[in-house]
Amino acid sequence: MEPDGDLYGMAAGEPSQEKEVSVGAGVRFSLHDRAEHFYHGETPFILDGFILGLCLRGSEEIRVNGKTYSVVPGTVVLLSPNQLVEHGGASEDLERHTVAMTLELVLEFPSPVDIEILSMARTMPVVRASAEEMDGLTVYYRFLEKQYASETGVYREEIAKALLYALMLKLCEVYRREAGTASHVAKPRNEQLTDDFFVLLSRHYRRERSVKFYASRMNRTPKYLSGAVKRITGRSISDWIDEVVVIEIKRQLKTTDRTVLQISEELNFSSPSVFVQYFRHHTGMTPRQYRKEGL
Repeated sequence: MEPDGDLYGMAAGEPSQEKEVSVGAGVRFSLHDRAEHFYHGETPFILDGFILGLCLRGSEEIRVNGKTYSVVPGTVVLLSPNQLVEHGGASEDLERHTVAMTLELVLEFPSPVDIEILSMARTMPVVRASAEEMDGLTVYYRFLEKQYASETGVYREEIAKALLYALMLKLCEVYRREAGTASHVAKPRNEQLTDDFFVLLSRHYRRERSVKFYASRMNRTPKYLSGAVKRITGRSISDWIDEVVVIEIKRQLKTTDRTVLQISEELNFSSPSVFVQYFRHHTGMTPRQYRKEGL
């Protein structure tokens, strides 16, 4: 993640107006109590960091890598870097505590956070917490919120980081229990293939837009893999590849001053004209028009 980037990653919307706290170079977090800050701007988007959400009241739907999850009171959401996230709507009474963290911050935590959370959250972004577990998570959030509001203190950053670590350890307990419950249930083949595809897509979308590339890496034929992904998500592999690439183009056009040539080269287009044609085909406007209109 770039130090000046949005904690929410590649969302093409306006940056959050909530205060962010720095606890080191490129190592930041922010707290959000108002529901609209969890998904601001345009969706879908790809995350650069982590988002932890504790649902207290109301409900909402999110799609993570093409799979729909219901978020209700007592559920915990943990979204990870490079996941494709879509917001499916929320009830008017939604109340949620949210913590957004840079990847660098989480990687600085001692084990077992980096082992437990990074591996399990990718396959289980939404889990159910018991009333006792939710109470414990909320207590740590409130401590963190109080420290977050403090503008002074010699050890302010160290205390904030320690409280975040404690909060994530409590989350580890939830995931360890949930993983033990789910370990006896084998994931359906199409669902596993879809998960594996999105992991590959998050790593290679800047250079590879061919269905054949992803199918080859997964030892499947393009037809077989595309069919499996479509049965789970309702969309083809080609659709998902284009979706992610267009999101990245929009992000760069809106949040950087890179030229069309620079963006097209970074995303492995054969020429700027091919890049412009590709973007216009998927959005109905040229990159220059999109940047000028500030959509």
